Amino acid sequence: MPLNILPRLFCTLALLGISSSFAEGKTDEETELEKQEALEERLALEQEIKGRFSYSFNDIAEQLVTVSCSGPQGRSSGSGFVATLDGKTYLFTNQHVILGAETISFKTATGRLLRPRSVELAARRDIARLLLQDTEGLRVSESMQKEDPVGVFGNSEGGGVATELYGKVTGITPDKVEVSADFVSGNSGSPVLNLDQEVIGIASYVSWKTDKDDETVTRRFCYRLTDEQWGAVNWKKYNEKYGKLYIRNERLIDSIFDAATIWYGNPFSRMSFEDHRDAGLRKWADEHNRMINRIERTMDKRLTQRELNNVNKSIRRDMFDSAEDLSEACRNRAHQMQFLAEQKELTGFLRNAFERLAARMNYAAGEIEEYGSKLAEHNYFYFESEPTSSY
Repeated sequence: MPLNILPRLFCTLALLGISSSFAEGKTDEETELEKQEALEERLALEQEIKGRFSYSFNDIAEQLVTVSCSGPQGRSSGSGFVATLDGKTYLFTNQHVILGAETISFKTATGRLLRPRSVELAARRDIARLLLQDTEGLRVSESMQKEDPVGVFGNSEGGGVATELYGKVTGITPDKVEVSADFVSGNSGSPVLNLDQEVIGIASYVSWKTDKDDETVTRRFCYRLTDEQWGAVNWKKYNEKYGKLYIRNERLIDSIFDAATIWYGNPFSRMSFEDHRDAGLRKWADEHNRMINRIERTMDKRLTQRELNNVNKSIRRDMFDSAEDLSEACRNRAHQMQFLAEQKELTGFLRNAFERLAARMNYAAGEIEEYGSKLAEHNYFYFESEPTSSY
């Protein structure tokens, strides 16, 4: 009788202190009711703040801008606005909104196409300003206090849909303002305005953190426009040299984490990256899939115990080597990102972005390497038990 072998899959699961008990003294219905009450309270507060504003989106539509970008990564859009600073009128947006794009267009909420004349980048913050002529801009203010009402006027999720979001100033530093207005990533580049229709900041990023009660705390930050140094750049050259690399590597690290998630779920998974722009990731995926094909061809063979031991040994080595290859690719790319971060012509924003990408690449390398070591500790195939005959 042939001795068939069956796969036994090894999966690593991170146990993050998940408890099977319910929250003390609270049912699911009570917890849900608390969430609903908190939402209603927040919405009521937003309506109260909105009522204090004497103007709306339509009153400043000529100064609100939709930024539309296209390039190898597809189409995207964000927000911007027109404001006067240092005696000149500029179109302001975040650097990350326009970096990496091959074509960019700027259109006001009233439909007017804007044609900026030059580009300047903030030395330390994620802001770009583009010089305009014959355009009236919003005023910029340095004056603000905690609890001041604010309105964020822009572009919902980058989709070109007008949004008015209201909240209060919750924190102030020399370069940033934190607000409670519930803006999202698509609102990047929107103006944050006070009651006097003055810009106190530009909506820039959202951060998330889990507190001690396992609740997610969301914070929203806006960069201030004042007290900053600006440098003119040849945008086409700067973007070609650095902007496209920034976007490409952001996409790459997302793909690597996607691959790791699939592989962690099932070490015998195939990877679908044949159309990926990164040659290194395509090469790794091809070699990984060939390894899985070799393993699957083994499943129907007749083997002795010694041959089976050799098969398991080979699979352990292959799994380890595949993890090492992907880990090395991550470290090589991290080294490239760190090198880019040291280029003197970069703004502070892009320098920090490359350093952040390098750190994420190194982190991914370490996690993948550790996973490969765990995969190398286990046997994957065993002899199927023969059925017991009954008489």
